[in-house]
Amino acid sequence: MPKLEIYLITQGDDLGGSYSANKAIHEAWRNGELRNGSLMANGIAVQSAAKLFAHEDGFCIGLHCTLHAEWDRVRWGPVLSPNQVPSLVLEDGTFHRSPADWKTSGFEISEVMAELQAQLETARKLGFKPYYADTHMGFERIDERLTHLFDDWCESEGLMSYRNVCMNISYNRPGQGEDPVLNVIQALESVTPGIYRLVTHPTFMDEEILNFGNAQHSGEQIARERDADRRLFQDERLKRYIAQKGIRIIRYDELWKYR
Repeated sequence: MPKLEIYLITQGDDLGGSYSANKAIHEAWRNGELRNGSLMANGIAVQSAAKLFAHEDGFCIGLHCTLHAEWDRVRWGPVLSPNQVPSLVLEDGTFHRSPADWKTSGFEISEVMAELQAQLETARKLGFKPYYADTHMGFERIDERLTHLFDDWCESEGLMSYRNVCMNISYNRPGQGEDPVLNVIQALESVTPGIYRLVTHPTFMDEEILNFGNAQHSGEQIARERDADRRLFQDERLKRYIAQKGIRIIRYDELWKYR
């Protein structure tokens, strides 16, 4: 059981999904409180991510298992050839937009597991040593069979499944003009001793990320929120708060010490 302290896993998602994310996550680690990064092995910038992170100590890499592509203009697909996983892709070879689409399109569980294995093998071939695995958009929750298969697969591959590891810190995403640091501090004020996870998507507010977006979220909104995530971990106010409260910032590969 954890001691009577607050332990916080700081996580940056979508590493390898964009060059902007790679640079932002690296900056938030080197200059701030970010300690974990979830890698999209099918991302366009995964090789760039490998140059920055594959052989670094002190930063924990996880596999961000990705089977959906939510944006309109920026699209991604499987590591495997689309004809090997036809139930997972649209006619253009990119993934469906959301797990909900599977309810109408259907999917083959064998193809899901084959693609997850291919993504893991890709990460390892690039020099990464993933310690944990999580899922992009929580796709496994669409079908109870997938939750069990995902956990079993993680165990068989020596990966820690993110499911049921800890509680998420829930905080209000900053609107225009709002302060994300104050939002996170307010959320941390309400927690009791235990192990928590703060999941973010650091990027810069640049042309690459402005090209993201869909009908629900504009590229400008996505870029603004994710740039705020980048700055969050480097903000001196958050650093001071963490120090004053005695909050321990930890990696997934340190969890065994505190459970």
